[in-house]
Amino acid sequence: MDLATVFADLDRVAWPELGHAYGPADDVPGLLRAVTGADEEAAAEAEQELWGSIVHQGTVYEATVAAVPYLARFAAAGVRPANLLGMLGAIAESTDEHGLDQPGAARAAVVAQLPLMLPLLSDSDAEVRQCTAWAVAQCGSAARPAGWTALRHRWEVEAEPVVRADVLTACVLVDRDASEALCTAGLRATEPPPVRVAALLACVETGRPWDGELAAVVAALSPLGPHTAGGQWQREPLQALAVDLDERGDADAAIEVVVSALDRAVEALRDGADARTAMAEATWAAESLALRSRTAPARLMPAMLPLLNTPATAGAVITAVRDWGEPAPKAVPALARLAQGTDELADRALAALVALGAPEAADLLAQRLADRPHALKAAFQLTLQRPPAPLPCTPALLDTVRARLAAATADAVTPRKRRQSLMAGGLATANEPVYLAGLLAGWGPSARAAIPELTAALPHHAVPVSRALAAVADAQLDPDAVTALRACAGAGPRSNRQAAAAALHTLTNDADPLIAVLGPALAEQSGTRDQYVQAAASLGEQARALLPQLMALLSEPAETRTTIPAVRAGLAAAAAVWELTGDQALVLPMVLEGLTWATDPWGHQTANRAAEVATLLGPAARPATSHLLPMLDRSDMTAAAAHALVAAHPGSDRPAGIALTDLADRILQSVAPGATLNSALTALEALAALGPSAFTPTQLNRVRTLADGARRIVGSGIQTEIIHNDSQFRVVARRVVAELAH
Repeated sequence: MDLATVFADLDRVAWPELGHAYGPADDVPGLLRAVTGADEEAAAEAEQELWGSIVHQGTVYEATVAAVPYLARFAAAGVRPANLLGMLGAIAESTDEHGLDQPGAARAAVVAQLPLMLPLLSDSDAEVRQCTAWAVAQCGSAARPAGWTALRHRWEVEAEPVVRADVLTACVLVDRDASEALCTAGLRATEPPPVRVAALLACVETGRPWDGELAAVVAALSPLGPHTAGGQWQREPLQALAVDLDERGDADAAIEVVVSALDRAVEALRDGADARTAMAEATWAAESLALRSRTAPARLMPAMLPLLNTPATAGAVITAVRDWGEPAPKAVPALARLAQGTDELADRALAALVALGAPEAADLLAQRLADRPHALKAAFQLTLQRPPAPLPCTPALLDTVRARLAAATADAVTPRKRRQSLMAGGLATANEPVYLAGLLAGWGPSARAAIPELTAALPHHAVPVSRALAAVADAQLDPDAVTALRACAGAGPRSNRQAAAAALHTLTNDADPLIAVLGPALAEQSGTRDQYVQAAASLGEQARALLPQLMALLSEPAETRTTIPAVRAGLAAAAAVWELTGDQALVLPMVLEGLTWATDPWGHQTANRAAEVATLLGPAARPATSHLLPMLDRSDMTAAAAHALVAAHPGSDRPAGIALTDLADRILQSVAPGATLNSALTALEALAALGPSAFTPTQLNRVRTLADGARRIVGSGIQTEIIHNDSQFRVVARRVVAELAH
């Protein structure tokens, strides 16, 4: 292809009027020309800039659509074909569109170029054939019939195993129904392992029931991972297989596949074989399944436990015992034995014992606290659970914690060479006082003996120690602690003063020191003002002394609140002022301002917070109805908006003209597996607010499924906390079910 012809119409495109990730796309013509240049370094740099501007983090734009024909022509002309086909595939795959007149316009642009792309399935370069198959697959069913026909022809003649596997996967993604026969053919023992693994996954994708033949293929090829190396679909095949089975509703089959893989890994270890790859693959699949399925941990754990007997494989089991929240009494002897060591594995084993609540954990931690940062963190995290479940406050552990806190304070006063331990250096050293103080706080008055150490540590670790003193001390019995807190609240950094003043308020109900800290902070336009407003609101009626500052914050012009933290501070102030005054005229404008963020691409959390404040206002928030109704159509805002509408129309069976049963349906549709804990709890609050009469028997069963279904609802957040958070969600969900069933 003559590149001069390719570029003939390039400058006829009104690039400056089109947008990409960084604004007007007037730089795109130059980048497209540079990609075809003879200077390899400049061409590679131009390609990367195109990735960053027209496919920025997977988002596509107006300029993306306009660039697609040129990218396809370049690839067809042999200019960086594998790379540019990869870019075309990423464009077709994207559902994150910005500024496009028609949804799906970017994918449609790639589909229009298939006549140029499909011949590259016969390219002499295997990588180009692979990338072509991948790019065509991203077009999905829109690539039919030409894409399916070309891929099918390629399957008949392709001899390179990895390419053949990718072509099979592409066939399934373009036309699942038409690919069933190919999947069966791909399972044959005469096919190379990469093709058989691809066929195995494709069989699940096409809906074939799990059977003995498929299980036998897994057993014959395990571990599966090495067979997928070099493929365009980079994935962990055993993990993908288990997840896909669970996703389509075959939870038992998914668990059986992983249990079988774990059993094979254990057997290989017993036979003295090198089973590291098989073990890593099986334990990763087990971990992934446990994060999705509420029933999986209990069935997977027995198959995991034999791996504790080998130090090289114990780590994954320790992680599972620590994070899955599954009772595992059979693991305790092995964990206790491992915890006696001197390495990091011993520390992690003790952390798992702590998480299990094993009786041995407290004394073991007392014996080696200085060398057990993971275990100390695990003990601290128990105090953060709802409800808290701290380790027992044994005399030995309390004495050890006091000694460690005193040592940390001495180090802060006079830096010296620290003892050589796992705790020395880095985040572990910085966090140790936080964890120690948190553990003492979790023990509450049982830890009063540690008040001298806490008081001495207060000037150096004010925030965690203040919280600990608030939980441990008694204002009448511990005047020295009160004196120390007053001193800390009166001088030093604001965060330290605020923490000490808050502790004083808890102990003595004296709000003056906290008011003295918060007053000036509320007057400052800073990114942290939100937290100061929330601290003021926590004072309840005592916050009336800060009412002038809170009202002044609400009176600031809306145009000064250009950032999300500024709006959230205003909403927090609105909630506080409403509780103190009930002044609709002052509070409602801030609520309406917050609700306008519902139209911002990143504004859903702010709009939800505004809806929460509207819920506080009740009928006074009815003027916000026109803002709340469109939010019902956004799954990430449905629950908060529905709750606000119900509060604005108390006692109505059709708030804002929408039947309560319809609202229940919308909320139930908005909460799905993969949710964050906060969003899932917000949905439960909204469902509870509807009341029992809003639910049909079918809808009530759907709420029961949220509480007790096999699939986890909470699936986002810090991975090590997902299972615990889902358990917390289940407790609340069961309570809501009980309320709605009466």
